[in-house]
Amino acid sequence: MIKKSKNRFSSKKVLFVMLVFFVVGQAVAAVNVADTTREQKFMDGEFWRDQVLTELIPYWYKHVRDEEHGAFYLNLSRDWQPMPPWNKMPAMISRQIFSFSTAYLLSGEEMYLNVASKATDYLLKYGWDQEYGGWFGSISQTGEPKETGKGASTQIYNNVGLTQYYFVTGDERALSHVLQSVEIHKTYAHDKEFGGYYMKLNRDLSVSDSSKAKHSHYGQGSLMPNLILATRDLAVINFSKHLADLSIERMIDTVSGWILGYPNGFDREWNYVPYLVDGIESIYSGASSTAALFFLRLYHLTGKESYLKHGKALGDKLCRYGWNTERGGWFISMEKAPPYHAVGSQKIYWWIQIYGAFLQLQLYHVTQDEQYLENFKKTELFYDRYFRDREYGGVFLGVTPDGSFLGKGEKAGSWHTSYHDIEHGFLNYLYLNLFVNKKPVVLYFELDGPKKHFVSPVDDPKVLITGVRINGKPWTDFDARERSITLPAGKKLKVEVTLSK
Repeated sequence: MIKKSKNRFSSKKVLFVMLVFFVVGQAVAAVNVADTTREQKFMDGEFWRDQVLTELIPYWYKHVRDEEHGAFYLNLSRDWQPMPPWNKMPAMISRQIFSFSTAYLLSGEEMYLNVASKATDYLLKYGWDQEYGGWFGSISQTGEPKETGKGASTQIYNNVGLTQYYFVTGDERALSHVLQSVEIHKTYAHDKEFGGYYMKLNRDLSVSDSSKAKHSHYGQGSLMPNLILATRDLAVINFSKHLADLSIERMIDTVSGWILGYPNGFDREWNYVPYLVDGIESIYSGASSTAALFFLRLYHLTGKESYLKHGKALGDKLCRYGWNTERGGWFISMEKAPPYHAVGSQKIYWWIQIYGAFLQLQLYHVTQDEQYLENFKKTELFYDRYFRDREYGGVFLGVTPDGSFLGKGEKAGSWHTSYHDIEHGFLNYLYLNLFVNKKPVVLYFELDGPKKHFVSPVDDPKVLITGVRINGKPWTDFDARERSITLPAGKKLKVEVTLSK
């Protein structure tokens, strides 16, 4: 009897274990189905446009504007409360200008352009050095200069936002300051003896830091392709090519194939300065993805095959070693030498994750290899699952590999604004619609005429204008292949442009 009882007990135990496995299996299957559904959603360009306009920019519009002192708060808590210190960074003001200009570009909503316009007025008044030229590093809450050095990174990011504002509005004041800033970099930051460009100038434009690294060379890729698209200026195109050629010649390691630009870099005479993590010579993935994207974008804008070659080689290396191919998170740093393992205390930052997504779409575009789209889905699944703050809205600055957010979840701070979040949705909308789904995109401008204005934010020359409306009426005076519109006389013309491939 006892033996029989034991057998019955064992049978129940087996049934219980089987039931547990069944329930767990069903749960895993449900998660997999949910993940697959979400991954498919990420392939729809309209999803990303809607994310910008319904889940991102409304929070920034409500909380980041400094109505008392002008422009924007620099620091916001997780629940969007302004926090000290109260100083302002012109480069971060410009990044917010990018975001609000882009929100108008995607929606035609006047309130977003009004924010960008007021912030541009503020930036030109307080952020620009009226005596020597160039952008201040930081200013007080009431607009007095604090950090007056002219670092390469601060100059780039000031110019990025104003370039987008010029693209949307045609405001020549914004463009004039951008071009002056680029000219300062070309002349005062240029090392006439050893070649290349210094990292930082003093207020009077004398050299402060003679090292040479990402931001003074290929890091300009955050700006120059957009400036080319907005102006088609031959001088801008030639300087962009010069920076890319110099980066390829001087900064790509001939043994490993990595680009050596940040935090590793070079002294004035181009002697290599390594980047060590736990005593291991390492590569920063964000710097490499910046370079790969610059080369690939410049390939479309110039047709120069060497940019495609180096952009693809660097991009493929990152796709192989720069991320967790199972979970989808992008590493910060990898070993410079084989086997290129991730090194250090791994944290995953929002902008590196976003640039990983851009890179996958660019590589798909030039190869038509579906594997890049699969990689893109995994990248975006990780981003959607862990970076989006579903309690308070917005996006976390960083997370651990298991998805826990870093710090206190602040929404804004030095070098962290709405910029990359909005750029993420904007470029995914463009690239997925045009390059993957073969759908048109619609963009909105507010322009003064009469003049010609370029209206494509997409590098590929195969993207054409297929329709224009001005003040709600069809307009036919445009060059589809040049992606330009000849505007009639008038102020604040409401221009709607359809682009297709």
